[in-house]
Amino acid sequence: MPGPAANDGIIMAKRKTAARRKGSTALAREANLGSHLLVFNDDEVIQLLRTAIEREGHQVAFARRFGIERTSLNLMVNGKRPLTPAIIKALGLRKVYAPE
Repeated sequence: MPGPAANDGIIMAKRKTAARRKGSTALAREANLGSHLLVFNDDEVIQLLRTAIEREGHQVAFARRFGIERTSLNLMVNGKRPLTPAIIKALGLRKVYAPE
């Protein structure tokens, strides 16, 4: 009788595991599809604007660099005026709409 190490040409089939269902997010990651987005509300964008102004030095320098009126910039920083498309573009952002 042959020992356990002998393999008389017999091939044992491996048991297959059931395929797991994957959500669209997992599938997109595997296929390297889509993009990784950050979502900001208006208050967070104003904080980003303040940081960008500090990096530039002051409001006048930021306004000159991006061709924005300093008074309008000041009103936006203080939350008294809505953010304009020029400010959003200057920050390298874009406005999108998403369902809640």
